[in-house]
Amino acid sequence: MTFMSTTGQAPVPPAGPRGPLGPLLMTPGRWVALAVGVPVALALIGWTGFSLVTTVARGSYPFSYTIPVQDGQVAVNINAGDVTLQQAPGASRTVRLAGTVQYGLIRPGISESVTPTGANIGMDCNGINTNCGMSASLDVPARTAVTLWSNGGNITASGFSSGVSLSAAGGNVTGTNLAGNLQLDSGGGDLSANGLTGALQIATEGGNVNGDDWTGTGTTRVDTGGGDMTVNGLTGNLQLSAEGGNVDASGVAAALVGMDSGGGNVTLALTQVPQNLQITTEGGNVTVILPLGSTTYDISTPDNQGANVSIPQSLSSSTSTHKITIDSAGGDITVS
Repeated sequence: MTFMSTTGQAPVPPAGPRGPLGPLLMTPGRWVALAVGVPVALALIGWTGFSLVTTVARGSYPFSYTIPVQDGQVAVNINAGDVTLQQAPGASRTVRLAGTVQYGLIRPGISESVTPTGANIGMDCNGINTNCGMSASLDVPARTAVTLWSNGGNITASGFSSGVSLSAAGGNVTGTNLAGNLQLDSGGGDLSANGLTGALQIATEGGNVNGDDWTGTGTTRVDTGGGDMTVNGLTGNLQLSAEGGNVDASGVAAALVGMDSGGGNVTLALTQVPQNLQITTEGGNVTVILPLGSTTYDISTPDNQGANVSIPQSLSSSTSTHKITIDSAGGDITVS
């Protein structure tokens, strides 16, 4: 039986199977795509495989060096890895650096050299061996001053009373219960320090500073290089600079205080009547909390640029010998 369409036309017979396609024409654009894409794809495959191998094939080996002590001082420069500085056990008179080298596919060498300025510990890590590094402990006898440099690794130190100079060149620095001539510099990493006593110089060059219970002999100097500063329980004269970061200092017992936030906000709570307090924020807000009592202050705000200034009249006296100068350059000022 033959069916006709409703329009009166015969149905179109189904199309037959398509024949084979012809060869793909290689245009100049396609040749360029192949020339660029194939090497890139092979390189990515190779690098992914190499990275996987170096991640899985991790190795390690221990090391130990004896470091000489000269005139009651020791200096050590480490070019890779984290270091923990600790007091040597018992009555030991030997400084020893011991730890573990970690590496990926290629085993790096480690070397020691001694110069008049101290000991240098080096590793021949390279760009291919991405998992190359070390973790070590430096055991130092009591009553030995320490100078320790780490080229980017973290430094942790505690329990020394003969003076410590620590420089991490980008790593974090953590110090606890240190005394003497103290110089701590993270070189860009964060710095945390609790229980410091002595001549204090703290710097981070961009990292944050967190501290508690500092007693300075002389003027304590802190410079974050742009990071925030949060400190509590400071005794002694202070010179603080954040260069753009915020400053929050509480429990401060100091006669002389100088602060420069470089644009950040400043909050300062004092437990001792200051003799001379100078704060510059370059646009940041300032909050000063003075100790309870009947003391009055000669307070001036020379460059507030019309910002809100709140100072109780009972605190102000132009004849007072206790001087407070706050230059906010536009930031709000509150004194209470």
